[in-house]
Amino acid sequence: MKNVWNFLLPFMVEEMAHVEEDLRVGEAMNVLKISHSDGYILKRKQAEEAEKLLRTKLAWLPRNFTVPNIFLQSDKQSVFMQEGKKDNRTLVFVHHPRAAGGHVINCLNNLSYTKNMAMSPVMNSKTRLLWDAGNPDTVTFQNRIGIHRGGYAFGVCEKLQRNCHYFTMFRDPFDTMVSLYQHCLDIGTHEYCSLLKSKFVSLRDWIIENSGLLLNQFLYSSHICLAHRIDSSTETLKYPCWHRQKMENDRLTDKEKENVANYIARNLRRWFSVIGVFEKCDESMAMFEHALGETFSKCSSNRNVRSFQEETMMTNKAHLLSNEDRLSEDDDSEEYEDDIDMLRDDFYVQRALSPSNTIYAEAKRVFNIQRQILYNKLNNN
Repeated sequence: MKNVWNFLLPFMVEEMAHVEEDLRVGEAMNVLKISHSDGYILKRKQAEEAEKLLRTKLAWLPRNFTVPNIFLQSDKQSVFMQEGKKDNRTLVFVHHPRAAGGHVINCLNNLSYTKNMAMSPVMNSKTRLLWDAGNPDTVTFQNRIGIHRGGYAFGVCEKLQRNCHYFTMFRDPFDTMVSLYQHCLDIGTHEYCSLLKSKFVSLRDWIIENSGLLLNQFLYSSHICLAHRIDSSTETLKYPCWHRQKMENDRLTDKEKENVANYIARNLRRWFSVIGVFEKCDESMAMFEHALGETFSKCSSNRNVRSFQEETMMTNKAHLLSNEDRLSEDDDSEEYEDDIDMLRDDFYVQRALSPSNTIYAEAKRVFNIQRQILYNKLNNN
């Protein structure tokens, strides 16, 4: 019996080891299932909170008159125009600042001229307010306009109740703020330059104060300004429309802003026919051409339009200037305030830019999907 036991013992030990390994694997699988379940529950909860927020505070945000991402439509890989046929599409370029949008606008100007497509004035907050305030008699005229562009162009087609091809260029939110800060120092033409004078504040304070720029462009609604015209104090009326919008959005809590950002990110593929990113400017122009059937990579230059390289240099210039200032200052706090590399990891800067980063991360993901689909299509031809 002892010999039998000695013979079986190694097999029993090995079997017990397998059982223990199976138990560990089973426990790991359970942890993964719980983690996956928790992740699903968290996303579901965020979606429910976002829907509640939209119903109570941001009822105008859902956009219904859009053409979904062209690259993700299996039966409509592109919408190339046919020569000699009237183009009934409405193109809407949502211009995010410091993201090579000037080049795209120049292309749209050329398109309007060469193909006789009516184009609205640049959609800033004032122009958009006038557009939305138009009476029913003006809708017929507005429907004839085939091109819109500007920072507040998102949502212009809700008034027309017709599907539009929205497209845009995104840029890393931190780099956008650095470039815009330098732009305000040098030129100062953007509306946000008048809100907090960049020459009087540190880059860090300026970024934190203006971090909601991207979110504000998506959340723009003329009804806020129209309501203020009817029943608001003189104190409120002295602010321009875009500033009143900013004050309204600043009242949202950090959690509410993040929920709105997640909602916007989830709907980017449904709202935009094609998405570009500043860091891949040339590829973005190729995608615009493929999706919209128009020329974007070889537009004639305009001296008033900054190129992709020039806008990149603006960011680099801010970086270099901050380093020069840092070398000439003895105060450590002043060094930190304008240190680009340190600011990117600053807790309060990250928190302020978190909603914009959420949107940008999804925009990059969609862009990479577009790029892969386009490459596959080109390689198969």
